[in-house]
Amino acid sequence: MENLIEMKIVPKHELFYNESSNYGIYACDPNQPELIKLNAYKNITIKGNTVRLNLEQEYNAKLIEKEDKRYGAYYEIVSIYEDIPSDITEQRSYLMTLLTKNQVDAIYSAYPNQNIVELIKNNQLDISKIKGVGEKTYRKIKDKIIENIEFQKAYGFLEQYNVTSQLIIKLVKHFKSATLLIQKMQDNPYCITEVSGVGFKKADTIALNMGLDKQSKFRILAAIEFVVEDESNQGHTYIEKDNLVQKVRKIIQTDEYDYVEHSLIESQIKDTSKIIVVGDRVALKRNYNAEKYIAKHLKRLLQNNVELDFNVDEFIKEQEERFKITLTDEQKQFYYNIKKYRVNILAGYSGTGKSYNVQLLITLLDRLKISYRLLSPTGKAAKVLANYTNKETETIHRAIGLGLNQDEFIDKVIREEFVIVDETSMVDVQLCEKLLRKCVNENIRILFIGDPAQLVAVSSGNLLHDMINSKIIPLTQLTIVFRQKEGGALDIITRIRQNEKFVNNDFWGIKEFGDNCIVACVPQEKIAGGYNYYFNEYLKQFSSDDITVATPTKKGKLGTVEINNHIQHIVNPKSGNKKEKETGFDKIVFRVGDLVLNTKNSYRIDDIYEKPVDIVNGDIGKIIDIDFENKEIIVDFEFAKVPFGFNKASQLLHCWSMTTHKLQGSSNKVIIVIADKSHKFQLNANLLYTACSRTTDKLVILSQAETINYAMRKKANLQRNTFLEELLINDR
Repeated sequence: MENLIEMKIVPKHELFYNESSNYGIYACDPNQPELIKLNAYKNITIKGNTVRLNLEQEYNAKLIEKEDKRYGAYYEIVSIYEDIPSDITEQRSYLMTLLTKNQVDAIYSAYPNQNIVELIKNNQLDISKIKGVGEKTYRKIKDKIIENIEFQKAYGFLEQYNVTSQLIIKLVKHFKSATLLIQKMQDNPYCITEVSGVGFKKADTIALNMGLDKQSKFRILAAIEFVVEDESNQGHTYIEKDNLVQKVRKIIQTDEYDYVEHSLIESQIKDTSKIIVVGDRVALKRNYNAEKYIAKHLKRLLQNNVELDFNVDEFIKEQEERFKITLTDEQKQFYYNIKKYRVNILAGYSGTGKSYNVQLLITLLDRLKISYRLLSPTGKAAKVLANYTNKETETIHRAIGLGLNQDEFIDKVIREEFVIVDETSMVDVQLCEKLLRKCVNENIRILFIGDPAQLVAVSSGNLLHDMINSKIIPLTQLTIVFRQKEGGALDIITRIRQNEKFVNNDFWGIKEFGDNCIVACVPQEKIAGGYNYYFNEYLKQFSSDDITVATPTKKGKLGTVEINNHIQHIVNPKSGNKKEKETGFDKIVFRVGDLVLNTKNSYRIDDIYEKPVDIVNGDIGKIIDIDFENKEIIVDFEFAKVPFGFNKASQLLHCWSMTTHKLQGSSNKVIIVIADKSHKFQLNANLLYTACSRTTDKLVILSQAETINYAMRKKANLQRNTFLEELLINDR
């Protein structure tokens, strides 16, 4: 076993610290240098997961000696915390590490010869009596003191069970109290699975280290919940009971002597409050209840249909004459359905005229003086919807008030009579249920729009497909692709969907289709040079913001991280007068002028003017400043200028290149699609179709002919285990 060294250390220099991962590297002076190996600077380097350390402050550390081939000996952090002094003189020195001398003097002027730490812990410090110490500063020192006390308690309890420093920090931050954490873990160690990033296996290792019986009820229940939750994360809203039992048995039986009876697992399934059993299927209650509500609500609306008051034939004739167009029979049927039914689906592939039909629908609603709301599941999708309708759009999250406090959330409702939901294939059942509950107009009508050939929602459910397959919801299916005969991008996109080969397997070289599509079949080693060449070529016609490189993956030479790093050197290179900040293990550099994508819903956060705003997944903006004093990256999203603390930088991504899943629902003028043979495992016709159909002007496909044809033959599994189709069909 590695030798554990316990000593006091004083950090002298912060060499690296990542707020999102809590990983730090510090140069420190040890109090017992004779016990360890000093480096050339006569100090030691410590590395590991820790709260951010204060320089010149003494800490209690448990360390393990490690060897780096390049830099020599360093010390890995097992645990580290600072003692909170009880002596009044020592407390003054301690507070000096957190505050200015004038602030500390002001505190002791107001509270001479008192235990300041105890006053702060017990909320007995009246900051109105202290000159130069405001609410923000007070919260900072209080949080720091409480944080150190809590971590010290947690380390004392969890270290004996081989819990890592990184996990201890995460657990304390989640439960906000070491005492509560310890109490909960003593009652049921699997309580920690509620913490993001802590799965069953990690919790199980700790629970067994704590001496829990391998056939404990807590262990079996936690395994059951883990398997059902994992199925939900893969998009399914239920798992068959026998399959569930087999999967549970597999993860809890570590060897042949750990055999757990089938009946013992099955008997525990109904004992968890998170799960419901429907026949021989097991589901998370939240998913089943969402699907049940959606089915019941939509059927109720259809059972109480009230026709809109307009003449369909006259409206169609007027629009055809006005815009010099001829609508297809499919498009005409859409307006008959809109007139007759309160719930409708408008489904169509790329180029079939969904957008045009929505524009005409808005003309109709304006004429009938019917209020409406235009919604999309992501910020980028909402922007696309706004561009082609010329109307205000929102994300579903913003419209229904997700992220607001309880009172604000209850008050946030959708009062409009007509709700249009774009990109429905991306909407999961949880979000759909919340949306329907927020539509309070007694005459509500809803239109769901989507492309059945696109990828399904990342989260649970299969909303669009289930609604279409049930044949309960009135459907307008657009199948005629306009402009396909022009032989350009739209023709290639359609042929990908229909699995019609457009290059032979032995083709190598560049092939143009129409005036807006290039297919470049090149060896794997030429792909990187290919996207570089075409990006630079299109920069002669378009802004860098108008060009997106689509790739299936984030990692590797052809992943988004590497591609974005390369494109950054082209469009926003390092400059002496541009601020920049390096973040994360990938060493991503954010620079003023960079185009970035927000990947996390953040509600009621302050903009630079301290006005609360909502930033949702898919919002795109530009970095306009990096404030090193306040440790913030300032991003202009057009509707708001928002500061992101350096510890929140991980929720920002450069977006000159995006994965196809991130790109879904959005569009750009130029799309350069990478489909290399190294991506074969991920590639399929739906992924390729989704990536290519994001373009509005120009399309480039960089691949090999055999790889393209392989992807086109491989259909994504759009089927999921869900209840919704069945619930829509059956009268229960």
